[in-house]
Amino acid sequence: TMSAKYFELRPDIFAEHVPELVTELDSQCSFLRAEERSLPLLGADKKPLTFPLIYLSGHTSDNPPMGYHNQSDTIMSDEFIAALQKCGVNNLQCFPAEIHSETDKTIWKNYKAVNIVGLVSAVDLKHSKGKRVISRPGAKTPGFKLFNKLKIDSKKTGNALLFRLAESRTTVVISSLVVKQLLSIHSAEEWGIDLEEL
Repeated sequence: TMSAKYFELRPDIFAEHVPELVTELDSQCSFLRAEERSLPLLGADKKPLTFPLIYLSGHTSDNPPMGYHNQSDTIMSDEFIAALQKCGVNNLQCFPAEIHSETDKTIWKNYKAVNIVGLVSAVDLKHSKGKRVISRPGAKTPGFKLFNKLKIDSKKTGNALLFRLAESRTTVVISSLVVKQLLSIHSAEEWGIDLEEL
């Protein structure tokens, strides 16, 4: 069988607004760790967070948030999550969330904060170029590579459909099998996503 191709899944790179968590997650609870979280989720002040998690954004009722936002504290619409799950993606840990407009006070409740569980080390090092970025001591995120040219070795993915890249945890990688399904429902633009083949 032809092996699946892989794409980097990003929020629309021209998006004006990025919904941001009002209360930052404690580094032990960071979604960038891509580990299954047990409750309570702790804020940066080590206090348990209550649900729904609130994201603030510059979106308005005329310019609402899209399907997928924020590479670190990922938030997805219920419709986007349902489409991924229908494609067989089964490693999403979803937490109740709302996006609140800072501009016109609209509140969107059809969202979840999403922890993509699972780091996969799948970089094709021979065909990738990057420099290692070491996180400063006490930093929230582990050191990572900044790739200006990234290729995935599909033999290393274990056929995973959606995962964070171990070598660069803010990089979310999605299988072409899922992409095909997603794009049969809405265009990338309508979902609010940007796909780059790896």
